[in-house]
Amino acid sequence: MQAVPHSLLSHPKYRADIDGLRALAVLSVVVFHAFPTRLAGGFIGVDIFFVISGFLISTIVFGNLRNDSFSFLEFYQRRIRRIFPALVVVLLACLGLGWFGLLAGEYQQVGKHTLGGIGFISNLMLWSEAGYDYFNTASESKPLLHLWSLAIEEQFYIVWPLLLVVLYKRRWNFAGVACGIALVSFSFNVLSFPEHAQAAFYSPLSRFWELIIGGLLAYALLYKADLMARHTHVQSALGMALVVAGLVFINDERMFPGWWALLPTAGAALLISAGPQAWLNRKVLSNPIAVWFGKISYPLYLWHWPLLSLAMLWNNEETPAGPVRLGLVLLAIALAWLTYKFIELPIRAGNSGSIPQLVGAFCLVGVLATPIIFLNGVPGRNINKDETRVFLDQYKKFTRLGLSDYYQERCDFSDWTTGKNKGSIDAACTATSGDRPVYLLWGDSHGQALSFGIRKNISPSVQLAQVITSGCKPKLHPDSKNGTDRLACQASNEFAIDFIKKNKPARVFIVQSGDHQLTDWKEMARLVEANQGELVLVGPLPQWRPSLPVIVARDLKVRRDYIGEGLDHKILEIDKKLHAMYAATKVRFVSVIDKLCRASECLAKVPSYDGFDLIALDYGHLTPAGSDFVVKTTLQNFLNPTGSTKMLNADVIISSKK
Repeated sequence: MQAVPHSLLSHPKYRADIDGLRALAVLSVVVFHAFPTRLAGGFIGVDIFFVISGFLISTIVFGNLRNDSFSFLEFYQRRIRRIFPALVVVLLACLGLGWFGLLAGEYQQVGKHTLGGIGFISNLMLWSEAGYDYFNTASESKPLLHLWSLAIEEQFYIVWPLLLVVLYKRRWNFAGVACGIALVSFSFNVLSFPEHAQAAFYSPLSRFWELIIGGLLAYALLYKADLMARHTHVQSALGMALVVAGLVFINDERMFPGWWALLPTAGAALLISAGPQAWLNRKVLSNPIAVWFGKISYPLYLWHWPLLSLAMLWNNEETPAGPVRLGLVLLAIALAWLTYKFIELPIRAGNSGSIPQLVGAFCLVGVLATPIIFLNGVPGRNINKDETRVFLDQYKKFTRLGLSDYYQERCDFSDWTTGKNKGSIDAACTATSGDRPVYLLWGDSHGQALSFGIRKNISPSVQLAQVITSGCKPKLHPDSKNGTDRLACQASNEFAIDFIKKNKPARVFIVQSGDHQLTDWKEMARLVEANQGELVLVGPLPQWRPSLPVIVARDLKVRRDYIGEGLDHKILEIDKKLHAMYAATKVRFVSVIDKLCRASECLAKVPSYDGFDLIALDYGHLTPAGSDFVVKTTLQNFLNPTGSTKMLNADVIISSKK
């Protein structure tokens, strides 16, 4: 196959309703990012984009194959003209804005994600980042997070045209092969839950089926047009109903994509197959406003998220007020139109001679981003190093650099970098010898945070075993009803139960983030007592929203010891319930709230430890200083077999510092 002149290539007939569908997709995503509570399912717009993209690109390839005019060179030149111009502009803007307004750690991350963007591996990069979740609040601090979907598309188009050419030349059954690949991809997506939820979201293997749906639709409309032309109004109405249902019923608590992704993908496919003459397509999707937004949908998608994310970073990691977010959305729309009008259209209308310049611009972006990474964000830049932002940055760095050792990550059944079940933990975590009594610490990441203080203060006459897995509450029975227990959680809990039966620890400390009232701890206590021990249930720790460092940063000049602002009062209520439930039982309930809180405020600041003097490094995970302090004030008596050590009083310590 040889390259043919650009003007002679077969191109699908323009459909205004598909631009309208693009508008629905991009506006759903923009509203979700700017006002998530208003449209909780707006992120499914990306799935609609996948179907549209698969349909349009496959239509082009099929048409050119049928005309014997397909060229790989021309295909990828078209992709470059379509993708590169707006992407280069947005990436350069992010690097420029970051240079003047981001702290070193933030700017280094932008440099890293810029390279991921130009290499079309953003999805793989985000997937590999430790403990990362698309719906986590940390996503707001990643200005280039949204490039993951673009990466999936381009990864798909590396292999898809080649597959189509091979199938066409060999006269193989395209529909059968494509359906088989889509089924494998969809199965990978569904079977990834709950253990590999991040893989299901970011892996191309779990997303390709969505683009293949578009490819199958293109094939059907090209070769089975009569069949697809039936009941177009019904197809359109049903398709819109499925999309609306997805927007309404899907949210970040669903196992997505999973089975739920069938709503937006099937809905989009039905809307496209209905054709431009179906009533909804003609009256709603083809109206001029929808078409206009559809034409700027790609640059709008690129611009909106960096603006919202950078604004959050510059606002000391707090979500800007509603009017500010609305203004940023309007700015994104304006920038998208300017990008479309003065950059995209002129380049698309040019000849292939513009390709070297576009590739050169892409390489330039990489050249600019690389030193930002290796120079650690260029900390010597002359930026406004606001005291508040520097304060927040030190806690962000601490969460990235110091926790593995402090929290004993080696005793976690879950791999912090992938979220996968490791299958085992370091033998030293539960190694015991001799006749010294054994204590077991069992819990989730809040137990990990407390483990530092326990190890630091435990009596040398006691051996401490630790079985703690992040995100996994201690349970005697897996959650078979909902099927939400990850394999790492099951492995962790089964290991802890087996340890209790074999090693008969004198004390078992239970520490978890919340929902203590949902577990029958009396049943757990009976298991421990049957094995010659006692159960010590450590109550919930104080929690602040969005996070303690952010709340303190709002007014650094007033360093209060006790803070009620942003305090999660549900935790206080849970603590009261636990008092009542286990006051006269064999469950030894230890209230942390009683020691650290007064009225509607809780202790936020403790004696300095390596410069980090807040009790929590985020919403509620203890700093090393906080861990040490909490253990000294609440658990010291339980760490000595004789129980004779006096616990410290929080108010006495605070008073002695003044």
